[in-house]
Amino acid sequence: MERKNDLQRLSGFKMPQRLSLDYITYHYYFRDLKDTFDAYIKENDTIFDIGCGNKPFDTYIRSLTKNGDYRGCDVVQSSEHKVDIICEATNILEPANKYDVVICTQVVEHVFDHAKVFGEAYRLLKPGGYFIMSGPFIWMLHEEPYDFFRFTKYGFRKLFENAGFTIKEEKANGGKYAALGQLMIHVICNGSGKNFFVKNIRAVMILFYNTIFSWLDDKKKDESYTLNYVFVGQK
Repeated sequence: MERKNDLQRLSGFKMPQRLSLDYITYHYYFRDLKDTFDAYIKENDTIFDIGCGNKPFDTYIRSLTKNGDYRGCDVVQSSEHKVDIICEATNILEPANKYDVVICTQVVEHVFDHAKVFGEAYRLLKPGGYFIMSGPFIWMLHEEPYDFFRFTKYGFRKLFENAGFTIKEEKANGGKYAALGQLMIHVICNGSGKNFFVKNIRAVMILFYNTIFSWLDDKKKDESYTLNYVFVGQK
C-alpha cells in the first residue's frame, strides 16, 4: 500500500485549548519540546528535520537560529507542501557531517527499520551536534497501517547508544495520571453528534478530565506510565 501524497500532519506549535481531545498530550509534549529546543538550538545553527511533515516547529526554530538553515525530508509531500526532500528516513539524500542539530519528532514508530533513522541522524550531524527526537509510549494506532512500534525509555537509550550517541537528556512527557486522563478522554469522550445536549455534556467531561488529570499529574508525577518521550543525544 502506497502512502498518499499531501498527507495531513501537525501544522503548529501552539498549546491546544482545554476543550481539546488531545490537550493533555500536547500540554506536556510541547512544553518539554520547547524547553529542549531552547537548550540545544543556537543562533546560526543549521537544522535538519527527519519526517518534517508540515514543519510545525518552523517559526519557532527560525526564531532561535535567526540566520540558520532549516530543511526537512519526508516520505511523501505534506498537506501544506513544506517538505524539501522526498526520501525515506532510512536513506536521506544529504551529505554527512552537515548539520548542527537534527530533529525527528513522532516519526520513529512509523519506520520499521527504526535503528537506521538513528544511524542517518548520526551521519548527518557535525561532530558535537545534537539529535533531538521524540516518540510515543502510550498512544492509539495512527497513520495505519504504518504504525509499527512503541518504545520504553530503555529502548530509546539503546537505540541512541548503538548509533554512537551520548545521551544528554531524556524527558517523559507526563506521568501515569496524564496517561490515564488522556486515555479516558479518547475512550469515553471521543465521537461526534449533532445533539446539543450530548455535545455539551461531552465538552464538560473533556474540560473536567483535562483539568483534573493534568493537576493530579503535576502533583504526583509517576513516570512508570507516560504518553511520550523526548530525548537528546550528542554525536
